[in-house]
Amino acid sequence: MSAPEFPVRLLDRRSWKEWAQKHGVKGKSIYELGEYDSASKIGDAQYLALRALWKIRQASEFHPQHWGIHGVEAAREKLRKLEHWKRFIQAVPLEVQLDEILPIHPGLGDFKLIWYYGQLIRRAPSAPDNEENINFTPWSERLRERSTGLDSMDCSQDTPTQMYSYPIDPSHLTEWLNIHGIHEEEQEREARERPSSSHSPFYQSSTAPSIDLDPDTSSDDFGRDPNYEEPKEFPRVSDENMVNAYLIGLASLITFSVEGVEAHWAPERKGYKVCDEDGLKLYEARTDGHMFLTRNRETKGIVEVKPVVRAESPRVMMQETAQMAAWIHADRDVIQEYNQAEQIFRRLLWSMNRHQLYIIIAQYDAGYVDYLTNPNHDPECDSFLTMNQFGPWDIGSSSEVEFFAAILLAVTLQFSRGMALI
Repeated sequence: MSAPEFPVRLLDRRSWKEWAQKHGVKGKSIYELGEYDSASKIGDAQYLALRALWKIRQASEFHPQHWGIHGVEAAREKLRKLEHWKRFIQAVPLEVQLDEILPIHPGLGDFKLIWYYGQLIRRAPSAPDNEENINFTPWSERLRERSTGLDSMDCSQDTPTQMYSYPIDPSHLTEWLNIHGIHEEEQEREARERPSSSHSPFYQSSTAPSIDLDPDTSSDDFGRDPNYEEPKEFPRVSDENMVNAYLIGLASLITFSVEGVEAHWAPERKGYKVCDEDGLKLYEARTDGHMFLTRNRETKGIVEVKPVVRAESPRVMMQETAQMAAWIHADRDVIQEYNQAEQIFRRLLWSMNRHQLYIIIAQYDAGYVDYLTNPNHDPECDSFLTMNQFGPWDIGSSSEVEFFAAILLAVTLQFSRGMALI
């Protein structure tokens, strides 16, 4: 596939209109495009038809309350009470040689595996492993389906598929833990376990989310992206699953032991379809994971990971746009008829690209929902999807991992309580 002839990071409506005009997309909706790529990658025309604008900001510019995220400091305090959390945060910056990393010292407790994956990601073996989550249906195939009446139920349902600052110098984890000792944490744990009238009883759910992994998911081919060049400083991680395991594992560990959490983080490859008025699939997007509520399995955040640094492949942003649009199309927002013009919606996408973490807040209005879901909507409408990207947070920085984890926990608690981001 050729490189996009436009800047993927379209920043304003004027730029979008200029490029949409050049690509013959202006005045057409996603339902009216005459051609769809047979390849599994999103094409330039499809991307433009999704009407996405990207706002790029640094991690330091992220202010949670501005985006409707509350309780981050309270979440930080809850994290500090988790067993082994302090020691894990202290060990985050360590870089241990692979021939010295095993056995991992038990002082990290439940966080041993996350710390271990972080080490492997930062070491980054260079063998490629690729995965693709977007599949556009060719126009000719859609015509055949429409003429034969096949696949009319294609969109009947979703597709369930698969601030500590420490001068740490020793490179060997066991040596470092022995120097600092593990007795302090044991004493803290004993103090917490003393009987107290205010101590809440431990509760463990007997149910777990079902996960259906899809072995047939096609793969990203970064070799087909002319914009991608293998960087010398940060080569791609050999296995994308390792990156996904880090993000989903971290989110799970910091949430499933906290009272009040009623949501799960799972590596479930959730599929979302965008279909036309006849129920025929235009495209399908699959996530690398999601966060869903216990009570109704409603998805409240999606996950997308890549084994490469984000800046090396701008098509990652095109894929995330397609995923967000498909999610909005499949799980539609409740629109109140009396104040449509004032309604604003937000959704979260958590992204990890190699060793860097990002938060992407999608913001849109009722008009954009109608544009995506109503084939008869005026394609000249002025509604857009704004993808607000913040990051990166580095998994090798104690303070950055701690802050990112506090946001994860705060958001999980907020959605567990039924509170929206607006």
